[in-house]
Amino acid sequence: MKTNKILCGIVLLFISGCDQHKAVPSSHQDDSAAVKTEQTENHNATALTLNEGQRWKLDEPTHANINAIKQVYEKAAKETGPDYAVLAGQLQAETDKLISECKMSGKDHDMLHLWLGEYLSTLRELKTSEAEGQKAAFYKIGEQLKSFDQYFE
Repeated sequence: MKTNKILCGIVLLFISGCDQHKAVPSSHQDDSAAVKTEQTENHNATALTLNEGQRWKLDEPTHANINAIKQVYEKAAKETGPDYAVLAGQLQAETDKLISECKMSGKDHDMLHLWLGEYLSTLRELKTSEAEGQKAAFYKIGEQLKSFDQYFE
């Protein structure tokens, strides 16, 4: 429950720190559902798609912060048996920075929110699961980071 409150706070910070978004009610329990609900209500974005066949544009701070998240993940992926708790903390720190520095708006931003909702859910699994769940979440984050490049530039 404490983790849900923390992640909900992070999502609220992300949403309130970004242009043209209203805060998500604190009654949301699932962070990814909160992000998706907010997006659907405000911008009718419900599924991550390309922008008429093109990748969505990121501003420079967002691009730099996503790259920092990728670097943390890639470093851990090179280790034999990474410490998932330490990795989760490092990824959360970089994600917090991404959220706090977000200045994007519009459809590009809406698509970023959709991706971020799924990523935050998996990051929570990495932090709270048992060993097998952490391992699965670790690989899922890797796949999410790969898919990020398919949708964003």
